[in-house]
Amino acid sequence: MSARTHFVDSSLSVVRADVLHFLGYPAGHEPRPRIADLLDECLAEARGLVRGRGVWQPLAPHEAPAVGLEPIAASGLVIGLVTAGAAIVAAASERMARGDATGALLLDACGSAAAEEAADRISAAIVAAVSGSVASAGTAGKGTGAAPTASVNEGRAATVSCRISPGYGGWRLAAQEALFAHLPHRAIGVHLEHSLLMVPRKSVSFAMWLGADARPLAGLSGCARCELESCRYRREPRSSEDPAG
Repeated sequence: MSARTHFVDSSLSVVRADVLHFLGYPAGHEPRPRIADLLDECLAEARGLVRGRGVWQPLAPHEAPAVGLEPIAASGLVIGLVTAGAAIVAAASERMARGDATGALLLDACGSAAAEEAADRISAAIVAAVSGSVASAGTAGKGTGAAPTASVNEGRAATVSCRISPGYGGWRLAAQEALFAHLPHRAIGVHLEHSLLMVPRKSVSFAMWLGADARPLAGLSGCARCELESCRYRREPRSSEDPAG
């Protein structure tokens, strides 16, 4: 395991609005009362089942091809993996086995929201680490003549791009194998099947570019950059802004 490997372990809120989003409800819309009551029941169950566990690791830009990415003009790269755990998937399967297809669907959406929340939390941890690196690079050695030091990417990461995942944005799904080879995935209870699907299913693998030169991806969410206008999970319109500008 690399000395540069970082682990994250956090509780998850499983936000009701996020679950409704994954179920396809437009913002501000509520399900019928019977479904709403069942959703509240599933939310309470889900919150006792999920936990965000993740791992991330910084790479140098020239290492990008090792995980199937084309290098860009950036000062660093982070790869990572996060999961909401297997318990929520098992609970949804149990409901389905009992004939409660609606409850199974609602629990599955809770799991999706939890996985996305876990990914957001590990992203926030990366941003915090990067910001700390910038701060330490700016203050280390003042008055001593010592060279600036930083824990992540030598302190040059002033910005962080949004997450990209294998299978999206031109990053081939086959890159999952290389990504898993770099990360201690079993330490957080995740493995990759021959089909390249992750188990537990409610898991997210990703990469983020670091540094001022990562501006082509920084400041825009995945929805703002995505060309799939018809996506039912779209949270915001595609941006007309030129992110490189």
